[in-house]
Amino acid sequence: MMFMSKRQIVRYLRQSLNGDFQHPRAPKKKPRKTRSARNWKYRAWIRTLPSAVSGLRPCEAAHTGSDGGMRMKSSDYSCIPLRAEEHLEFHRIGKKAFAERYGIDCAEIAQRLNAVWFKFSREVK
Repeated sequence: MMFMSKRQIVRYLRQSLNGDFQHPRAPKKKPRKTRSARNWKYRAWIRTLPSAVSGLRPCEAAHTGSDGGMRMKSSDYSCIPLRAEEHLEFHRIGKKAFAERYGIDCAEIAQRLNAVWFKFSREVK
């Protein structure tokens, strides 16, 4: 017969009653942070398009959506094509001022691009 300490007996009883045993000093699991949608193929496709402002190429995929918090990029599906200079200006002056200066609606452009992308990606599958 195996000798067990009082602590081992209590642990055995807890495990048999509650099922899965977790040590009382075990670190609590932190809730997983929600992450924004990421799709490298979508971003690569955005970079092939002409700029939403000037119509020139090459472009970068500029994240324009509202961010979910500090230091968190918005979803890749909020990207619009912008040239490097335009992208820098977008971040320097802010989304609202940029949209007013060039007369564009970033959310509407992103929505139209999403419609084209999802229509195309369904046809390919």
